This record gives sequence, structure tokens and C-alpha cells, in this order.
Amino acid sequence: MIGADSRGTNPVTGQIDDKERKLFAFENQLVSVVFAWAGIVKARAPLFDVSLIEETTRILPVVDYQVFDQDFNARLRERLSVLRVNTTGDVAHGIFLYFWRGISMICQISVFKNGQTWDSRVIEGGTPNGEIDIISGPDATFEKPVSLNQARNMIEHYIRSAVDDPERPDIGGYPHIGKLTSEGFDWLIPFVGQS
Repeated sequence: MIGADSRGTNPVTGQIDDKERKLFAFENQLVSVVFAWAGIVKARAPLFDVSLIEETTRILPVVDYQVFDQDFNARLRERLSVLRVNTTGDVAHGIFLYFWRGISMICQISVFKNGQTWDSRVIEGGTPNGEIDIISGPDATFEKPVSLNQARNMIEHYIRSAVDDPERPDIGGYPHIGKLTSEGFDWLIPFVGQS
């Protein structure tokens, strides 16, 4: 189960948009993947723009799912290395849930500035325990739900509460929530808006 709000902020202009899609799915005969990026997901290089969402959709069809976390990260690092910087710090965080050969997997990737270029590293990779897992927000903690419906309600409540919290100006818009099972990805609350 995965959920997100729809607030996005342009890092250059500071303009807020509450119609930013954050959850994306990729499926083929071998794998079903749902992913989300949070943070700065687009950057401008001298000759082209880099979008973590577009790079992800370019990498997913060719990645080796047996070693997804290492292979995906290596391909992403290669692409990010063209973004030259002289600063350090966190840039974005990606979460990937996927079923490969009937086994549920999770991977989390951190994108950061290393003082010379943008870079990435695997934060977590492995196999979840087969229970219902909830992914929504870096500081969110949830009790283990006993059903998919309970998990959906917990994520929706968390997102709506964060949207209404004046101390969370980075969260806004509307929730979009999906579930990933061995049968594939389904929207429970579909994304509404344009991005």
C-alpha cells in the first residue's frame, strides 16, 4: 500500500502546485512496480533537464530485477553524474515497491549532492515480510493493519491530517493511494489533476 499528497513546489520560483502526481506504476510480463519520488525531482543541466520520474521510467524496462537495488542505483548514478554541483545535501528520496516472480520487494533510494555531482545510494533493499506494509511519508509510523481496507484508511487519514496541518506547508492538495499485489497495481484513490 502506498500513498502520497499532490503538493509540489517549483525549486526555482517557489510556486506551489497542488496537482502534482507522485505515484507511478510500471508493469510488464515479469514485474509490477509502483514508485514515488519526494523532494527535488527535476533539475536543469547545461544541455538538458533531468527528471527522476523520467529517468526511472527509462531504467525500469532494462533493470535486472534479480539485483534491482544495485542495478537501478548504478544506472541512476551514471545519469546523475552529469549534474555538476559544488554543494552537498539531500535532494530526493525514492520508494519502489515491486512484485518480481511473485515475491514482494521494496527498495529505497536517496539522491544527494556529494560536493561534485548529484549522486545516489540504496537506503534499503530486500524482501518485506509478506504482511501488509504501508509506505507514506518519511516520518510516518503506522500500526500493522489487518486488512487492505484498514491500511488504505490509515494512509488516507495520515495524508489528510498532514494537508490540514499548518506546520506542514510542504504537504497539500489531495491524496492518491494505490495498492500493489502479485496481480499488479490498482488505484484505490486515483490521482486527479494534471502533471
